Amino acid sequence: MKRKVHVFIVSDATGMTAEMVISAVLVQFKEIVPVFKKFPYIRTTDQIREIFAQAVAVQGIVVYSLLSQELRSLIRREKRRLNIIAIDVLGPLLERLGKMWNLIPAFNPGLLKRVGEESIRLAESIDFTLKHDDGQGVDTLENADLIMLGVSRTSKTPTSLYLSCNNNLKVANIPIIEGIKPPDKIYTLNVQRVGLTISPDRLAFIRERRLKYAGATDYTDITYIKRELEYSRRIFNGIKGLQQIDVTNSSIEEVANRIMESRQESANINKQRRSFV
Repeated sequence: MKRKVHVFIVSDATGMTAEMVISAVLVQFKEIVPVFKKFPYIRTTDQIREIFAQAVAVQGIVVYSLLSQELRSLIRREKRRLNIIAIDVLGPLLERLGKMWNLIPAFNPGLLKRVGEESIRLAESIDFTLKHDDGQGVDTLENADLIMLGVSRTSKTPTSLYLSCNNNLKVANIPIIEGIKPPDKIYTLNVQRVGLTISPDRLAFIRERRLKYAGATDYTDITYIKRELEYSRRIFNGIKGLQQIDVTNSSIEEVANRIMESRQESANINKQRRSFV
């Protein structure tokens, strides 16, 4: 006959860590049927006392992942006073590793959750950037953190992905093609906009390498390239606040750093303005 065991999971964050650990253990006991009751975001001593009162009433066990030393001390006292089983998931490991490395833990609840949330935001940024590559996703440009413009082969796509992966930015890149008007939104959106420029000779070299076996084409013709770049400059000059970056002799990392420096400068200026309001 299987035995029902009430398991009270107590945490100052979501409780997922403690729940996964105790579940992984209890599944090894086929005779046990666990009944879980989770208490996330616990902050006060009164909450701890109420949980222990409930656990005593059903002869349950308490499994806790708490970083507050005050609450952990209270649990140890209540455990002895009420003669109830209480298992500390994080405490022994924190203490053992702290002694081994001679370090003091941060004791900040929810750090693991925040790491998980950062990973989700990073995945969303990369997904956005991929869906807004080479002029795609014009309808949702307003959701971008950055809009990058430039003629073909100015490294828009790799720079966009670098910024997305390393700085968690949602980047849209839009090609500038001679004679084709870019989306009207780029002139009015309150989004950082960057225009990439390059020397005609360097661009011709890059395009020739790209189309090494394609034969003669306007795409690599220096006269055509100069017209393209002149058209892109006219577009850039018509966009208020657009930052122009010459990528002729710059790596993707250098271009990305210049963009991030500009973002930081803008953020500092906005912060100063708000402080005077």
